[in-house]
Amino acid sequence: MTVNDFEPYLDTFKDVEPFSGYVEKGFLIDFLGQRTSAEFRKIWGVDPETTGDGIIETNSPDLPTGEDWFEYFNAVAAAREARGSYVMMTLGACYGGQAVNAYLALQALNPMPAQLVAVDGMAENIEMTRKHFRYNGINPDDHWLIEAAMSGDNNPVLFPIGAPGSGAQNSVMTNSRANRMGILDLAQQSDSMERLAKNLLLRNSTDLSIDLAPGTDYDFNAEITFVSAVTLKDLLAPYARVDYVEADMQQSETVVFPPAMDALTQKVRRVHMGTHGEDVHNKMEKLFVDAGWDILFSYKPNQTVETPYCTMELNDGILTAVNPNLAYSD
Repeated sequence: MTVNDFEPYLDTFKDVEPFSGYVEKGFLIDFLGQRTSAEFRKIWGVDPETTGDGIIETNSPDLPTGEDWFEYFNAVAAAREARGSYVMMTLGACYGGQAVNAYLALQALNPMPAQLVAVDGMAENIEMTRKHFRYNGINPDDHWLIEAAMSGDNNPVLFPIGAPGSGAQNSVMTNSRANRMGILDLAQQSDSMERLAKNLLLRNSTDLSIDLAPGTDYDFNAEITFVSAVTLKDLLAPYARVDYVEADMQQSETVVFPPAMDALTQKVRRVHMGTHGEDVHNKMEKLFVDAGWDILFSYKPNQTVETPYCTMELNDGILTAVNPNLAYSD
């Protein structure tokens, strides 16, 4: 299998009819017909008052859309491959957009019973996911929505709680020993040790904040709080087979995936992740290659990519891996 070979997949969306029709005020729509509340996107400057309320015609994704194309590609490819029943997991769910994409692609192309698993460390994001499911005709009570941080073990982690809908949180920037010591030093320097101890005991919080998007115009402040943690092995345990795992965890992939590789290789057909940092990308790619997975697409983050078909501007890195040991048969 050749890495980054688009040619076999250029017609991926040819039999998916792009959405065309009326969209109510306050909602965005994509080509699969996924309805997204503009309230979920206000943090990125979307105005609910000027969104929707008209006839909208959409187009199939094309390569210059960059990261979005790969997410849609994997949702459609996983839907086509599924047999009998379908399980999809989204790690770092935010408001659940990737899970809904996967579900809508499945029902459009290959209808069958489906189980969605959405994990996020913020209560606000999980509540948005519940709403987003309902907006798209999915009963969230039929699926598994988990309010927890993804980690390599089940010890509670320090996690930045704030900026819901931004998808900027992870359990790495606040949870290493060095970063925990930095939090302690900050409390000592500000003469707030008593306040720190009180908040930890009463609220599971440090009462300290960090900027999730330093050097930008975004106001993404978050309070450093203890939250429960779940592992990828925990999520995989109930299932004999998982069709698709999507992950966007802002570097937490480095602690989440390595302990679970044996279980992933036994049970999971397809993984797509956004990677964060060149070293993180290299580590994740090597992890899957060493486990015998095929790499379909691999692009490091923060670069301009020239292909024979387009030029792409990438923020997150792209890593799509498929497990040849779990190929489907009719």
